[in-house]
Amino acid sequence: MDFLAGLNPQQREAVQHVEGPLLLLAGAGSGKTRVITHRIAHLVDAHRIPGPAILAVTFTNKAADEMRQRVRNLLSESPDSSAPMLSTFHSFCVRLLRRDGESLGEIRPGFTRQFTIYDDDDQLALIKSIYKQLGLDEKFMQYRATLSRISHGKSHNETPQDWFKAASDPKLTRLAKIYEVYEERLRQANALDFDDLLLESVRLLRHDEALRQLYNRRYEFVMIDEYQDTNRTQYDLMRLLTEVRHNVCVVGDEDQSIYGWRGADIRNILDFERDYRDAIVIRLEQNYRSTKNILEA
Repeated sequence: MDFLAGLNPQQREAVQHVEGPLLLLAGAGSGKTRVITHRIAHLVDAHRIPGPAILAVTFTNKAADEMRQRVRNLLSESPDSSAPMLSTFHSFCVRLLRRDGESLGEIRPGFTRQFTIYDDDDQLALIKSIYKQLGLDEKFMQYRATLSRISHGKSHNETPQDWFKAASDPKLTRLAKIYEVYEERLRQANALDFDDLLLESVRLLRHDEALRQLYNRRYEFVMIDEYQDTNRTQYDLMRLLTEVRHNVCVVGDEDQSIYGWRGADIRNILDFERDYRDAIVIRLEQNYRSTKNILEA
C-alpha cells in the first residue's frame, strides 16, 4: 500500500521522516491525524519497525480509538501487523504502574501495583470528608474549587510543603493543610488520582534507572498528539522515554491550547527546538476542513 498517496508535500515530508526529533505545527483541519497514522504505517511497512516499538499518545480515548482504527486499516495488508502502542497519557501510565511499578514503593511508602484509581466522585467524597475532619464547610471554598487548586498544583509539581512555605495568609495555610491531608489519605488507601498517574510515572522512571533504560529500548519511536496541551509532567515523561533515542515526533498548534486551566504549558511547544537541538520543523498549513466547507457552501 502506498502510504504517501494523496498527501501534500509537507505531509509527505513528515510521513517519510524517520530518525531524529520532529515538530509538526498543524492547525485544525490540516490533516495531522492522517499524517500521524500514515507515519506509523510507513515506519512499520517501509522500515520494518515492529509495531510494539512505536508509542503514540494523545489526550482522549476517542482520539486514541480513532488513531488505532486508522492504523489497523492501513496495516491490514502489511506482513507485520503487530499493533503499535496507541494510548492516552493516563492509560499508558496506568499500564506502566500496574506492570512495572513495584519499585515506586521505595519512594512512595505503602504503594503497591494493586492501587486504586480515584475518579471525580471519589475525589469529591474525599474532599468532603477532609472538610468535615478539619471543621470546614464550603463557605471556606467550594469542594470542586479546592480539587481544581490541588490538581493545578500537582500539574506544576507543587507539594503541600511548597504551599505551606508560600502561604501568605490563614486561608492559604488551611488550603495547604487540606492538600496535605488529601495526599496522606490517598497514600493510606493505596490510591492515585488522575494527576498522580502522571506524576508517579515520572517519579518511577527517574528513580528506577533500569526500568527507564528498559522503556527507552522498548519504544524506538514516540509520538505525541496535541502537544500544545501537555503540562510539565507530561513533558518530563516524554523526555524520560526519549532519553536514549531522540526519535520523538510532537504534533501541535502553537496558537491553540485548550487546557491552560489544567496546567497545560505552551512553553513545551515553543521551546521544542531548544530542547532538541537537531529538531526538524514542518508546518502543515493547508486547511482541508476549511476547503471542504467552502466547496460545500
